[in-house]
Amino acid sequence: MRTHIKSRSAINRIFGFKNKAALICIFIFLAPFSFAQEISRNAQSLIDSFFNLRMNLSVYEESDTESIIAEIERFGESNADKIGMLSEQEKIILENFSVMEKYNYLYKLPGQAKIQHEILGSQLEKIEAFLKQNSSSQLSAYFYCTQADVTSCYMGYSIGDVLKYGASVKVLYEKALGLSPEFSYALTNIGQWYYFSPKIAGGSKKKTLSCFEKARENAATEAQKYFADIFLSQILFENGESEKCRALLDEALSFCPESTYVKKIIAINQSGLSLYEYNRKKSPLDEKNAASTEFPGQS
Repeated sequence: MRTHIKSRSAINRIFGFKNKAALICIFIFLAPFSFAQEISRNAQSLIDSFFNLRMNLSVYEESDTESIIAEIERFGESNADKIGMLSEQEKIILENFSVMEKYNYLYKLPGQAKIQHEILGSQLEKIEAFLKQNSSSQLSAYFYCTQADVTSCYMGYSIGDVLKYGASVKVLYEKALGLSPEFSYALTNIGQWYYFSPKIAGGSKKKTLSCFEKARENAATEAQKYFADIFLSQILFENGESEKCRALLDEALSFCPESTYVKKIIAINQSGLSLYEYNRKKSPLDEKNAASTEFPGQS
């Protein structure tokens, strides 16, 4: 799984900051999972399998999008019978994962940014239609988290959508944690919210570290630990704890020895940057939007 960084953040546009919280949407989808309420064993098994797939996609070179997308499509095809047995909510959760995973690899390709934005919009409409027909008491932590994921990426394209959806993302992660306080995925994602949000909006790298540490403690599968190790390693790197950072990355490599992604992160760290810092400088959508769009408060 690669980390591709999207357009300027919804949160930072509201507060006049740039190149921070827009990064949330892609980093979020690296996050690990732990058990949460109201999900069937079949759904949990499919989610775990999908995260194993995501980890193993990191063996491909980033440019090999054809093979990567084929693997994602193959997952759906090979698990069609099991997916057919899911509840409507569980199907939407799995669709959210698939849409986000494809987005992460495709959005930066020529002509794909608009297409992927439209796909995210369609998925958000499906989520909202489901919410109109179902009580909030029926929703799972997985639903809240993946709703936040899709929303976070979708709203980065338009200031109107920033104003419409911007305040809801953190609330959705908090709802997930209200259902399952040790939910590793929600802990990682709200930790990223704290990292990329400006202090005036509640951002705190201290809270980020705490959330990442707790997320790693509650990671159960190898794939969960792989992603948790990556997140925690990079905040430790920024805190000057390079030995602990490298130990976590080595552990991540033990789960996926051929991961080109982890090897890339190691090289980035050796250059003196954390993954977060590196991606702030490399985001193609940030560069595009910088040239074509100005928002209030930006310099």
